[in-house]
Amino acid sequence: MSVNDVPRDSFGRVHFAPPDYSAACSNNGEHSGQAFGHSVMTADLVQEKIPPPAYDDIFAKTQTPAPSSLPRGRQTYYKDDRNTWEKLHEWFEMSVLQQIIWCAVLAFSISYIYYDTKYSGECIKKRFDKKGNVTNEDDLTAFIKAEGGVICATILYAFLIRLLILSDIRRTHQKPKSDLEGQKKCGGNLFFLGMALYIANFGLCIAGATKIIPLYNPETNTTVTCTSAFYDFYYNAKIGQLAVFMPYAAYIIFCFVFMIGISKKWFIRRKLRRWAKLLDADQDGVISQEDMRITNEKLEMLRRLIGARTNALSSTEQKKWWDDNIFKRGPGKDIEVEDYINVVEGLMGTGPPHDRAGKIRPVIKGWFNFFTTEEYLKRKLLLGGGDFVKFWTILDGSCDEQHYKKMYIKHFPAPFSMSDFLEDFVAFLSHPDFFDEYSSRVYHVVKYQSEAICCKV
Repeated sequence: MSVNDVPRDSFGRVHFAPPDYSAACSNNGEHSGQAFGHSVMTADLVQEKIPPPAYDDIFAKTQTPAPSSLPRGRQTYYKDDRNTWEKLHEWFEMSVLQQIIWCAVLAFSISYIYYDTKYSGECIKKRFDKKGNVTNEDDLTAFIKAEGGVICATILYAFLIRLLILSDIRRTHQKPKSDLEGQKKCGGNLFFLGMALYIANFGLCIAGATKIIPLYNPETNTTVTCTSAFYDFYYNAKIGQLAVFMPYAAYIIFCFVFMIGISKKWFIRRKLRRWAKLLDADQDGVISQEDMRITNEKLEMLRRLIGARTNALSSTEQKKWWDDNIFKRGPGKDIEVEDYINVVEGLMGTGPPHDRAGKIRPVIKGWFNFFTTEEYLKRKLLLGGGDFVKFWTILDGSCDEQHYKKMYIKHFPAPFSMSDFLEDFVAFLSHPDFFDEYSSRVYHVVKYQSEAICCKV
């Protein structure tokens, strides 16, 4: 075909016939083969060959689960951020397994005392000098009696501690502040008593093993007189006791030598993260200008609740506190929560708690200044349980009122004032000691709680 033979329209433009696959499709009720020829694929033909799914089939198909709709920050705040070691340690400390171990050890102690009573003086090892004089005499029945007594005392001590913990958990009234110092001193004495009992147990366990296991080893100038029933019991019991005590001793030593310092670092970072949650209003992992606005609105509600400050801080004063203490990347610049935590850790350093508290106290005092005044704090007016619950409902609101009421009774002594509250916030951010009551009060209020307890995600 030449160029002149190419079909043209009335305006002289070249006209090309549409390809087969681009023919217009019409659902006019006519068979596609009749309308366009069998080489054309129309909508009618497609529906004949591949019918659409039935209505019910749409719901029968497995749907791909949608990703979590929670922002990154909420996924951080509303999850258990303890690591594997912390979860394992906390589970073991109050687990049924440990109670079984203690009951087994109690059975050991009772059986030790029983066998001493039954076979008293019937297992003795004597050593002689060259002249035949007795230089040393080991009465293993007396030793097993001492060992059983110390083990029994340790078990009673452990059960006493657990009873004290359970009674404190079930307490329905505040502790008097006047009793705190005495309770702290009593707790210290109980700690050292427990350590002494543990050390005595491990020492006697090893000493008993060195006596009974090699009892019949061949030695010169020695004689052994021992009832077989007593020997068999003590030997087998000691093997079982070592199998239980040695891993437990290794666990205790590992905790004290290696894990306490590391756990303090974990604890302070966890507390700083909960503090950041109070500032990160939308909880997206970034403290922004919008978070500042929303948080300031909450602090204004607290000002009206407490009634300490007649007039709110000016917007300039409010922004200055945020720029000086929160937006460390520059005035008005958003900051990620992890970066903010690193900044606060660098500010406080690694000194003793009172030095760290002195560095963070101006930050907390400035924050309290949003809803209180210096004069109001000096008056030490009481903060009641109702106002405490309202305070946290406004500021945090992630748990129900029953949780805040329970925390007020359990962790905050009476009488309790707003100035005491300020110092608790200072200790919350500065003290890394997880076993110290003062450093844990506020943390117990804001720490992660499972959904089954109170949290609303």
